[in-house]
Parts: sequence; C-alpha cells; structure tokens
Amino acid sequence: MKKLKHYLVIALMVVSGGASPAWSDDSVEHPPYPEKGLKGTVKASRLPVPENPVLKTGMEIWDKNCRVCHGSGLAGAPKITGSRFWSPRIAKGLPVLFDNAKNGFSTMPARGGKDLSDEQVEAAVRYMVFYSGGEDVALEGL
Repeated sequence: MKKLKHYLVIALMVVSGGASPAWSDDSVEHPPYPEKGLKGTVKASRLPVPENPVLKTGMEIWDKNCRVCHGSGLAGAPKITGSRFWSPRIAKGLPVLFDNAKNGFSTMPARGGKDLSDEQVEAAVRYMVFYSGGEDVALEGL
C-alpha cells in the first residue's frame, strides 16, 4: 500500500507538470510571508533570489524538481512560504529534514522521486526552510 501511495504521488506530479494556474501572481514577494504561505502556486520567480550560493543552487533544484508539490501543497506537501506548516518540521532540525527528503517521508518518495544527489537534496531543503520561516536554520553549517 505504501508503494502504491508513492506511485500515485509521482503520477500526480507527472500529470500536473508543475503548471501554474493562470490566476497566479508572478511578482516577487518579500518576507514575512503569511502563515499559510503565498496564495496560489509558488514558483521561484515569486521569491527573492537568495544571495547565498548554496541557497541559489537550492532554488534551481527546487524549481525543477520540488515545486510541483512544495509550491502548491500537492499530496499534503508543506508549501514553501507556509511558516505555520514548516515550523514544527524546522524545529526538528536540518539533519531530520535532510533524512526525510533523502529517504522519503509520508507520501513523499525518496528524493522526491528524482535522481538527485545528497548535496542537491540538502540544497533544496535549505532553500525551502529559508523561505518558510527558518532563515537561520537554513544557513547552519554553511
């Protein structure tokens, strides 16, 4: 049953193709973001480009691989900028978040069902944490 959930999540990701609804506003918005996150689908173009090189890499990886679920909340994924949903996750620390992203958690398949290296997964996680209320945590160890 668990495998079936993962296949369904991946199927939804493929079918949705990451397309943003026509009503989505693509203007860059700056923190603080609303507790539930920005309205509509969030794309990297709606967020300020981070100065940190690891976060910049994370932005590119996230936009290509993670945005479908984490930009919209698809399949229960915590939406980037949704501090209320990210707060309890961020409180667990980066090692737990990295482990969950690499090995899968709940309906999320390992590495989001993509062929990403550990460094790519960690950069994408840091990017999501940074724009979801965990700026200091995201920069830990960099």
